[in-house]
Amino acid sequence: MKQPLKLKQDFVIGGYRPATAGLELLLVGFFENSKFLFAGKVRQGLNRWNRAAMFKRLKSLRVRHSPFVNLPNSRSDHFGESVTKEEMRDYVWVRPELVAEVKFGEWTRGNVLRHAEFLAIREDKGPADVVRDG
Repeated sequence: MKQPLKLKQDFVIGGYRPATAGLELLLVGFFENSKFLFAGKVRQGLNRWNRAAMFKRLKSLRVRHSPFVNLPNSRSDHFGESVTKEEMRDYVWVRPELVAEVKFGEWTRGNVLRHAEFLAIREDKGPADVVRDG
């Protein structure tokens, strides 16, 4: 059986990198044994309309500290997939309450999404239901 070119899964938004017109990218994760784990950065698929709408929704969910239990990550990578201690101050953290559908190429050896693309917000799914598929 052929594997699809892109995988699709739901993730919970736990932060974003701000930009002049709202946000540049999302930080997403999933729950495992009641812990919220970082899964990756999502920039593709975000356009000016969904960036503005998402920024408006995420503003009310802001928190002071990262909700991810596995950040910062000390692993260095040449694709910029991880979030280092130095980068932590570049992000705005949010309560993990908003679920996003994401398409991606694969999980890396460091358990981070590669080539992630935002598809849509999932209003029909609660954040506690979001776990890693496969």
